[in-house]
Order: sequence, then structure tokens, then C-alpha cells
Amino acid sequence: MRRRHFLGLLCAVPLLWSQQRQRDDAEGTITHFIVSRMMRKALAEGWAALPIGVVMCRFGELLLGTLYDVGTLESPTGEELCRVDFTGMDCFTFVEATLCLARALKSGKPTFEGFLEQVRWTRYRNGQLGDYSSRLHYTADWLSDNERRGVLRNITRELGGEPLVLSVSYMSQNPQHYPALRARPELVPIIAAIEHQINARQHWYIPRSTVGTITALLQPGDILAFTTNRRGLDYGHLGLAYPIEGRVHLLHASQSARKVLVDKPVEQYIASVPTHTGITVARALEPV
Repeated sequence: MRRRHFLGLLCAVPLLWSQQRQRDDAEGTITHFIVSRMMRKALAEGWAALPIGVVMCRFGELLLGTLYDVGTLESPTGEELCRVDFTGMDCFTFVEATLCLARALKSGKPTFEGFLEQVRWTRYRNGQLGDYSSRLHYTADWLSDNERRGVLRNITRELGGEPLVLSVSYMSQNPQHYPALRARPELVPIIAAIEHQINARQHWYIPRSTVGTITALLQPGDILAFTTNRRGLDYGHLGLAYPIEGRVHLLHASQSARKVLVDKPVEQYIASVPTHTGITVARALEPV
């Protein structure tokens, strides 16, 4: 896979980032511009004919250097809107962006509006935007719901994965950390019920000690969800499989590096983070 920055885009928006970055405005003007430029490039180079995982990596390459930021989806009032912000990303919004850009392109809607349609379809339970509880907050829930609707396929068990017992509870036990739950405490019991549903499902993971044995089976753009030993949570990080010269590296929004980058090989990366206990692997499916 090639590694390159989208220099033309950055030159076209010289004021996109300053020493103190400000978030995109409510209408997503900057993000609209970036997505439109990315789609034009993808169309000009015929990316739609490539496998969806490769397309995800191509879009990920265009996002190299994007600043790391959290909370870009949140509202202090608790109002749930389908927000997107390409001026800053965390690990989830980066993976979501690459998946939804690729799906929009390959669905024949290579526009900002087509991209937003895909974000709504993948971000919310059953693809329906409702209140804050309709968002698929837990990665395990996001994987399960999107697999059920044909967006992706969880291939962890096929790779030799082992059962993963989850006991998620962090959101309902710590509503003070979520502006929407502070603003609308009546949603906390709904979140708790969703957590119970997640815990009742069957889950799979590759233990960290055996991750190195399955990396040769990964394909470009496979979604890697890193399981965590942190109490009440399911996963601690997300990224994409990114092959370079026979090794599978991690393409992700890095909290430590504060930007999107291509990191070390996956087995080395997971060994460097004590709280990561393994990985779950999902493969995006071609949109129909």
C-alpha cells in the first residue's frame, strides 16, 4: 500500500489548522470541502473498481496527519445530530470515515450527502437516527448491528478466535462523563438495558499472545478492534489493517501521536499497550 499525504487538499485550505485548532462549524463547511475533494480524487483515479478494504485504506491515506481529537460528535444539550468533523478525529471516527467514504463511492453516491447517508446508516441502531441512545456507542454493539445489516462481517472466529465475555457498564455507571446523559438522565436506564443486551451476546477475539499468528490472513482495510481489560468497557481502540512489504501495520488515529498515522506492525503495536488484551477483526462488505 502507498503512503502519501493529501498535499493538494491541505494547500487548498491553508487556514484549516492553526496553533489552536477550532472545530468545524455546525454546517460542516470545512468537512464538506474535504470530502468533496477526496471524492473527486477517488473518481478521477477509478477507486470504485477496487475492493472496498483497499478503498478504505486509500481514503485513510488521504487523512494522514489529521489531528487527533475526541468529543466531536457530542452536544452539551443532549441533542443527537449526525455530526462529522474532518478537522479532528478519534480512532472510531477515523474508521467510520474511511468505511463510509468507501461505501458512498462504491454505492454510486460520491458526494458529501452520500457520505452522510452512510454515516447515518452505520452509526445508528438499525440505521435510524433518534435520540442519544440510538447511537451505537459501544464498539461491540456497532460491530453486531452492522454485521446484522450486511455492512461488515466479523471474521474473528474464522481466524481461530476464542469466546470473549463482555460485561459493559461504563456509560450507565458513569453518566457524569457524557454531556447528553447529564442533560437527559432519563436515557441512562435505556443505555443500561442496551448494555445488558450486549453482554448477553456471543463475542470473539484473538488473544494478544496469538495475534502474530493471524496477521498474514488479514486483508487491507480489515477493521481491527482492540479488546481492553478496563472495567466496564469492551474495546479500547480501533484501526485498519495496512499491509506494507509483507507486514500488516496499523493505520489509525493515534492518541499518543495526536494524529492519524501508519504505526508499527499490528503484533508489535498490541504488545506495546498493556491494556489491550487482543483483537476482534471485521471485514467490510461490498455495498449492494
